Amino acid sequence: MFIYNTILIVAKIIFLVFNGRPEVYGLENLPEDRNVILAATHRSNWDPFLIANIIKPRSLSFMAKESLFDIPIFGTAMKKADMIPVDRENPGRQAIKSAIQVLEEGERDFGIFPSGTRHSTELKGGTAFIQRMSKKDIIPIVIQPPVGNKEFFGRKKAKIYFGEPIPFEVDVKYNKAKLAEVDQKLVEAFDVLDKELDPSYVYDPAVHSKNK
Repeated sequence: MFIYNTILIVAKIIFLVFNGRPEVYGLENLPEDRNVILAATHRSNWDPFLIANIIKPRSLSFMAKESLFDIPIFGTAMKKADMIPVDRENPGRQAIKSAIQVLEEGERDFGIFPSGTRHSTELKGGTAFIQRMSKKDIIPIVIQPPVGNKEFFGRKKAKIYFGEPIPFEVDVKYNKAKLAEVDQKLVEAFDVLDKELDPSYVYDPAVHSKNK
């Protein structure tokens, strides 16, 4: 936990000094008596650090692309901070198993970016399946972060909205159709939360790629 907390403190200081305090909404939707799946939009490198700092003192394990774990020092720190490596194009059983283990242990929330990358808005499969296996609620989270150095150092405020839970339904069979339904609810939740934060907001991955 020392490495985990140190990383978050450093990230928080950098963000506060150069960008300011983010605007946070809907935190009351995060249940106090149980851990959950935090499914968030992914639009900047700051996203996991923003979420992890906001929900403290709760702790969080996030899935992260496996190539990041090969970076000297940083990769080691990610492992020490209980991040879970995943191949975004072909998530293996071990990544899913690790996510479910985190949720079953009950001490940490599990974070996932359903789009898998900052350069896409299309949801990949996996979040609903993890819900089926772990029997945990999903909290949709929309982040409208500063994109690129110009917005970050220009102090464009990050906005984060924690939506209402997509509950695990005990008496429902989570077949293929149900999993698709859960994914669709997540898509709709992201759309609603984005509009509530800013009706004019549009995330364009192509523009993001140029301004990162």
